[in-house]
Amino acid sequence: MSVFEINVTSPERVWKTMKHLNALILLYITVISYHAIMGMARSNSAGLFLRTIPRLPMESVRFMAVVFILYGTLLLLFSAEMEEDYINFIKAAMELVISLMLTAVCGMAYTGIIILVMTDVIHSEYTRQKKIQVLLPIILCYFIVDSGILNLWFRNVSFSDYLVFYNAGAAGILQSILNILELVNVVMFIVFLIVTLRYQMDETARIMRLNEELTEANIMLEDYSKKSAEMAQTQERNRLAREIHDTIGHVLTGIVTGLEACLLILDVKPELARTQIEAIQETARQGMKDVRSSVRALRPDALLRLQFNEAIEKMIDDMCRSTGILFEYICEDSLSNLAADEEDVIYRILQESITNSVRHGHPTRINIRIERHDKQILIRIEDNGVGCKELHRGFGLTHMQERLNMLGGSMTVDGSGGFIVKATIPLRLHTGGVLEDD
Repeated sequence: MSVFEINVTSPERVWKTMKHLNALILLYITVISYHAIMGMARSNSAGLFLRTIPRLPMESVRFMAVVFILYGTLLLLFSAEMEEDYINFIKAAMELVISLMLTAVCGMAYTGIIILVMTDVIHSEYTRQKKIQVLLPIILCYFIVDSGILNLWFRNVSFSDYLVFYNAGAAGILQSILNILELVNVVMFIVFLIVTLRYQMDETARIMRLNEELTEANIMLEDYSKKSAEMAQTQERNRLAREIHDTIGHVLTGIVTGLEACLLILDVKPELARTQIEAIQETARQGMKDVRSSVRALRPDALLRLQFNEAIEKMIDDMCRSTGILFEYICEDSLSNLAADEEDVIYRILQESITNSVRHGHPTRINIRIERHDKQILIRIEDNGVGCKELHRGFGLTHMQERLNMLGGSMTVDGSGGFIVKATIPLRLHTGGVLEDD
């Protein structure tokens, strides 16, 4: 068994020992009291006893029954586990009342039952602040009862009153036994406090170790994530390099070789050169098809599965449901008849702008507006977040600008009062349709 496991069980063991010890003390008090009453009844000295006590004692069997019924009820309350705070407060109040009743029944001769109630409160799942709130009235009651102040107004038959039946030596021994048992109960309470404190310190140390291990694991995970990202980038670059080599490189090699041949035979055999040029043209067309296939594989998955308008709406809806941010999306014209690269750029601009707003601006609302004027698309993304007075163009904004540059577009970003992104994209439209890209 590890040290930690021993510390975990130690408070519970001390708590159980204290309950058994208090049961033994109550049994001792009731047995001695019962023996004294029965002895005085047999020796016809009950009259003298009754004249020395402040009030009539409880009948012996009833006295024992009341003590153990009250203590049994107290044990049941100790074993009850409540979740609501107000029920726990009621439970603690009931325990205090029963402990005071037990103390009163025993003639204020033993106040260790109140210490047992303190132990139960400390052993419970209260927070530190709530434990203090519950313990303060219990400690106050303990000092009042233990000081004997209540004896001025309330005097019951105590354990010492029953000891008049015995001779001085026997009475002294019996009283000493009770004092020792009560002292042991106090010592056990102190041990319980020490063990509980040690347990909490060990638990705090364990949590700190776990936090350190978690921090180290997070650092390792971040390093692994960076390495994985770098490996993924390297693999993607290698894949793109292979695609370029296998498609564009192959096609350009064929074109260059064919054109060199054409130059050699152009003056001698122009018809053969024409035929060669037509073959080169077909090779170039096939190369363009291969390039389109490669580029199509790099498109966002949503654009491959959905129509362009549906892909945008799905992206906004997913972000709205995952972040709880309110989105207002207005598109004043149809986004049909756009080229694939134009759709890609618009989609990526919206995606990156929303991501930047959520990550850096912490907005509650994002407005997106797309307009189509003449031969250009106007995009405006605005949020009500904190913005950023000093914008640093990282990878996202730089990549957005690079994509726009490829299409001859432009972009402005303002973070002075929330993020505002404005983008303009010229469209390559012919009359009645999309620009043909052979």
